[in-house]
Amino acid sequence: MISARPNLAYLKAAWAAHAGISAENCKQSYDAAGISFERINHSWIVRKDETQVSTMPLRYTRQELRMGFLGRIEMEARKAAAEIEAVLLRDLELPEEHALIVELEETMRHLRRKGHRALAMFIVPTQAADPSQRFCVEVQMFLDAPRACVYAHRIDPNGFAGTDLLAGHSKRERHPRAATYAELGQRIVATVHAALERLDADAFAHA
Repeated sequence: MISARPNLAYLKAAWAAHAGISAENCKQSYDAAGISFERINHSWIVRKDETQVSTMPLRYTRQELRMGFLGRIEMEARKAAAEIEAVLLRDLELPEEHALIVELEETMRHLRRKGHRALAMFIVPTQAADPSQRFCVEVQMFLDAPRACVYAHRIDPNGFAGTDLLAGHSKRERHPRAATYAELGQRIVATVHAALERLDADAFAHA
C-alpha cells in the first residue's frame, strides 16, 4: 500500500542527488556526487549513498536522470503539501473574511522546471474584511525537509504591508523546523496565532 505520508529520508537523499549533478555540479562525476548504480535485469537501480532514489532504463541521459529525481520528488512533495495543508485548515483560527491560499500547482511547475524547493502559502483578506483587522501572512514551506519561513504583517490603509506582527518573536517561531510536516503545520499555526494576538492587542490599544 502506498503511504499517504511523505518519505522524508527519500526527499533528503533525492534532493542531495539532484543537487550533486545540477547547476554548478553539472559536470561532477556520479561517484563524487555519491550516486551509485546497480543493474537489475533491464534497469538501473539508482542510489544516493544507501537510499534508492530512482530507477532508470539501461540507456539514459544525465538530464533524464535529473528529471527522474524531480518526478519522484514531486510525488513526495505533494504528500508533504497535503499533510501540512490539512493541519492548517483544521487548526487555524482566522478572523472572518480571510482565506488560506496554497500555490501548489505553480510550485510544482517550478519544481519540475528548475528544481525549486519552496511551496508558497498565503493568508490574505477579502475586500469585505474589517480594515482594522486586515493582515497578510506568507509561508515559504520547504520541500526538502520539514522547515519553513513565516512572515506576518498588518495591512495599512493603502493596501501595503505595514507593522511586522512577529516583531520580537524568536527565530524558532519565524523559521520553524520539525520532525514531520504535520508537526511543522502545528508550529506554523502557533506562529500565526501569535501574530493574531499582536493584531488584536494593537486594535484594543487604539480603540
